[in-house]
Amino acid sequence: MFSPALEKQRQQLYGQTVQGMERRLRAVTGEPATMFKTLRWGLDEIDRALAGTPAKVRAQIACRAGCGVCCSVPVDVQAHEVFFSAEHIQLHFPPEELAGVIERTAFRRRSVTGLSERDRDRLMQPCALLHAGSCTIYEGRPEICRAHHSTNKEICAAHVANPDVDPSPDYLPTLRARMFAVMLGMDEAIEAAGYDDRAYDFGSALHEALTNSLCRVRWLRKEPAFPDNCLAR
Repeated sequence: MFSPALEKQRQQLYGQTVQGMERRLRAVTGEPATMFKTLRWGLDEIDRALAGTPAKVRAQIACRAGCGVCCSVPVDVQAHEVFFSAEHIQLHFPPEELAGVIERTAFRRRSVTGLSERDRDRLMQPCALLHAGSCTIYEGRPEICRAHHSTNKEICAAHVANPDVDPSPDYLPTLRARMFAVMLGMDEAIEAAGYDDRAYDFGSALHEALTNSLCRVRWLRKEPAFPDNCLAR
């Protein structure tokens, strides 16, 4: 339960994000560049929510460059997050690195296809974009990766080793409320505009996005972007 002041702040952040995204989505012309500009604004709002959190709260964050423990936890995303990450990869990765990502995401897709929800959540397979403990698409990473923070990296590691270990007591409620308010506001506006709102396994959907240009066409037409075997649930 949030304090009245934090709840008011959370609602303000949520409302501002919904309104800001709705306004920008109305200006999207159907060209990918205008959509990606809008998505960039939304993701920057998540980062600004972190920057605007009181310093004494941010000082408790244990997450540091090179950790990467949480990058083995399954990541559920919506289509717009996948395409933003795919765009970042296609713009910044040389051909040999792109080929490596496609190979690793193909392995991810094969690994989770047909798994039950429980087995997928317990797989704890490192993200295909993780290298030496660091995210190789940090500027293009999904929303939940931006919004997740912990005060105890040992508990995060224990959760990866044993998914029955609950890491949530070491989250920061004040920070998490702010980050998720912006993240949910962004998703709400995109869903309300008619874009694909299904939950996808990040690695599986990213493989499809990098190997099939038609999925982006479907997405911009407000059709389901990826096949069912990429779904998270």
